[in-house]
Amino acid sequence: MAVSALVAVHLLSIFMYKGNCLEQGKESTTETLSVIVNSDTHRQADIIQILDPPSVLQDSQRLQISYHCNDNNVLGIEVISKTGTLGKVKLFHKAWKCSKTNKINKIMTVTMKFPSRYAFQPDIFQRNYEFLSETKLRVWILDEWQWQTAKRQHDAFMRSLVKASYAVEYPPPFSRRRRKFETVCVPWKTELLFNISLKLLPKCPYEEDTVEVIRFPAIMTGLSYGIVRTFQPYRDSELETGRQSMLHNPRMTLSVWLYVLEYCQKGLCSIIVRMNKISSYLTPLIFLTKDGNFHIQMTQSNGRDVAAITTFTVPLHQWFRFVFSLHNQMWKITFNHGVNFNQTHETSYQSPGPVFMDDTDGFLVVGGFEGVPAFKGYVGQTTYYRNQHVSPNKIPFPSSLHPMFELQLKRREDKCLSFLQWTDERLDIIRLRRKREQFKRLSFHYFANINQQKMEQDSTNGFCSYLDAPAPKGYKILDKVLRRFGSQDISDLSRKRIGIQLFKDLEKKIDARVHRIRRLLPGLKQSACLGNNDAMYMAAVVLNNGFLVKADEMQALAYWMMAALDNHRLSFLAIGNKHKHGMDTLPLDLDQAYMYFKFVADTTREDREQHKETDVLTESIRLTDDVNLREQTDEDGDVFHWWIHQAQKGVFTAQQHVARMLFWGTQGLKRNIQAAVEYYKMGVESEDPVAMYDYGIILMRGQGMKKNVTEGLSHIRKSAEQKNPAALNALGWYAMTHDKNFSLAAQYFEESYRHGNPDAAHHLGFLHLQGNYPNKSADPDLALQYFSYAAVRNQFDAGINLAYLHHKGTPRSPRSIQTAVEWARFIAEKNPHLGIVLRSALHSYRNGDHFLAMLYYMMAAEAGVEVGTFNLAWLCEENKDGTSSFIEKDCQWRNYNLSTHREHHFVDSYAFLKMGDYYWYGCEGQRDVEKSAEFYTLAASKGDPHGIFNLAYIFEEGVKISPHIWQKLRIPDYQRSSGYEILYHLYSRCRDSTKTEAYIPCTVSLYRVTLTQIWEEYETTIKITSFTVVLFATLGSIYSMLSYFFRTNSVHRQADFEDFL
Repeated sequence: MAVSALVAVHLLSIFMYKGNCLEQGKESTTETLSVIVNSDTHRQADIIQILDPPSVLQDSQRLQISYHCNDNNVLGIEVISKTGTLGKVKLFHKAWKCSKTNKINKIMTVTMKFPSRYAFQPDIFQRNYEFLSETKLRVWILDEWQWQTAKRQHDAFMRSLVKASYAVEYPPPFSRRRRKFETVCVPWKTELLFNISLKLLPKCPYEEDTVEVIRFPAIMTGLSYGIVRTFQPYRDSELETGRQSMLHNPRMTLSVWLYVLEYCQKGLCSIIVRMNKISSYLTPLIFLTKDGNFHIQMTQSNGRDVAAITTFTVPLHQWFRFVFSLHNQMWKITFNHGVNFNQTHETSYQSPGPVFMDDTDGFLVVGGFEGVPAFKGYVGQTTYYRNQHVSPNKIPFPSSLHPMFELQLKRREDKCLSFLQWTDERLDIIRLRRKREQFKRLSFHYFANINQQKMEQDSTNGFCSYLDAPAPKGYKILDKVLRRFGSQDISDLSRKRIGIQLFKDLEKKIDARVHRIRRLLPGLKQSACLGNNDAMYMAAVVLNNGFLVKADEMQALAYWMMAALDNHRLSFLAIGNKHKHGMDTLPLDLDQAYMYFKFVADTTREDREQHKETDVLTESIRLTDDVNLREQTDEDGDVFHWWIHQAQKGVFTAQQHVARMLFWGTQGLKRNIQAAVEYYKMGVESEDPVAMYDYGIILMRGQGMKKNVTEGLSHIRKSAEQKNPAALNALGWYAMTHDKNFSLAAQYFEESYRHGNPDAAHHLGFLHLQGNYPNKSADPDLALQYFSYAAVRNQFDAGINLAYLHHKGTPRSPRSIQTAVEWARFIAEKNPHLGIVLRSALHSYRNGDHFLAMLYYMMAAEAGVEVGTFNLAWLCEENKDGTSSFIEKDCQWRNYNLSTHREHHFVDSYAFLKMGDYYWYGCEGQRDVEKSAEFYTLAASKGDPHGIFNLAYIFEEGVKISPHIWQKLRIPDYQRSSGYEILYHLYSRCRDSTKTEAYIPCTVSLYRVTLTQIWEEYETTIKITSFTVVLFATLGSIYSMLSYFFRTNSVHRQADFEDFL
């Protein structure tokens, strides 16, 4: 149980020593110098010192020692130092007996020789090395009768009364002198290896002792979501030894910037939490209380917790910084706030016992985690100083250009408050107008009307009455909406209703003519101020891409973050997507991306179960897929009416198909639960196990009909009797959740799992994770296997648990943030909020409005949906009516590139082809034939003949293809023996593709390559044969011509002869 204590100490010097660290200068400093004077005999005092002590020691260095002593004394010099592994070591030691000195001090020269492991640089003879610290050069004088005892106990310096100690530095390993072989003959091989080893200087591993925990502002919504960081042990043995030596005397500093919107509503809200894998709290814990104070908690070495509460109340709606430092048993927290952060408050606390802290154990969480809610607001730049106690005045403030200041959160809040005040006043004016009109209609007395006109004339004094003043420019649409709400009392709820109605009116105008969005953008901002998150998201998309307006990434981010504070799903996805890729001014941060994706993933099933009529299933329909496009329909579509006709005629498959289309809202239909139930009933009459299961689940949930658990279970049991895996799983779920019979539940789950049901696999994983599987203890690794099986088969809950286990790690599986992010995003993208946007985009495209479709696909693309980025890129490539010119940012290549950054099986081969063309032709000056070959290979690996053809083409052009590409395409080794074999294989595979349009070009290329190979292999034979054929053909022709000539002449001569006769 934590012990809380109120801390009201603002004078830190009471508890903490504030001296400066000893700085080593160019000359060494004397730490100890003692002199003994014998006043009885009036002898000169004994004294010893080093003349001109060095600041840096070196091997074989000569020192001059000045001393005065008696003949019964022993003098000594020694060098001690501290290593990371051996502790204190004595590098050099020498002692000699003093000969009686006169009044003049004697001077002795000593040459220091250090052990070879500390004297020379690391080399082939000495691979291990040590860093030395806290090196001391010490000299002393000791009575001879004390020397023998001090020699045995190695404490001569401690026993001596006459001594001097000098703090010096010892050079690091690679600054020491090199080993030489002047007096020793070594083999030339050894000398060669020795010289090579001197040139191979190892590099020290990069160690982070100042860690940027958060670089870009993060959103805290007051829920149990936060940013997790882990820290690894130092790789350097000396640093790691030092860290472990401070586990019970820790030193650390944490600098955090916060923007708090409200104090904790109940209990404690987390700011900084440290906990291990079993969810036990570690040092330190920092919470925000309901009164705006900080609750600080630490764990002592004995395992007990100690806590304290600060007296300072943190400010709201402004950035402030707090620096938390821990030094041994004392913690101190310093607040900086105000206009220029020049107001400072300090609080400190002394723990009653030693504090234990190991930052490599568990996680450091900024925000909430595992049931611990976070505060509501923003977290700015957060820096963690490992094993360091840093004074707050030595931690600089961020630049005014830091994103947390460029977001201008305070300014936006003030502008919105002014706008809301104008809205309230405008509503009051509208109410007064209505009252005036009502008075005019009800008052018929002549003198009353004259009096009313006189009062109005006096009130205006020749000017327009404020009641008759028109709405300012840009407020016309809002003013029309306000008139509808003029009779209602204003409140936060009605403000949101005004914002919703305003956005609906704006959306209709945008759908009618999207080119007007420039004039309608102020209206979107007004709706955003009124609390409409959809308006914030659309405004952010327009501003981020420069869609018909000037691009403004920072303003777009501000709108996304404000919408995310109200748990807007698409805004969470947009921010997470940008952190996933590190784009649009946001840094690459997978832990931060996971927090945003995980929230949407957790809400996806709940959002799907709400069954709003406006929702549709999130479907990935590509605009290049003519088959799927033809299958899309609506309530008035021919396809849907054909399915209805078949279902009503009793075709069971049609009944099932129509029921699921209406239940989930697929193929362009909106959800209609009541109509879906009727078609499910039709299927039950056939006693089909699938139909009985579906209808039983609907009855148990009461969706579209009255809830009836008993009847629902009856249908499910009938389905289970026919060994329907889904029904068996449902019975197991009921036994687990309602009857708490885990043995019976496990039996049902196992039987269903043997039939391949993914829901049963998820439930088995859950039992193993919680330790509820009969006769077995909790096993997260076995649960991970079941979750993996179910998640790849689109089981939502399994995907969420899989992301959670990869994010946290299991006993046998290390933490994998990359895998966790991918699974969290995969589930989050199934959210129906995305389905609505994709459906609007597809509807606009099918209606021929490509420009409006670009806007909606842009909204999906900003959320990171692959099909959204692909379709947007394709529309920009088509560029009908020059629409791409109205978008400031690059539209085509940027989105094709983003589309290819997804998992390989999600990406369409056309995107790979386009990026291959991008790098092959050097679009935007980015020619890279190696990347081009990689993208063509990715397209070819998906069976696209165009990718195979392009890869063969660039290979013919002389591009050197890496062997791993041929391995990826599974080309056998024997077919890689020559270029012809590779080309023959590629063109043959291209020709044999299922896409018929590739047959002719690939066949022609195959014939060309084959003929070219025949020519190259038999060139001489072909030439000789051709020459011979041509020669004989020529000779034959000549012979034929001569024969013809002679025969013709003979005939002519004979004819002439006959004529003559």
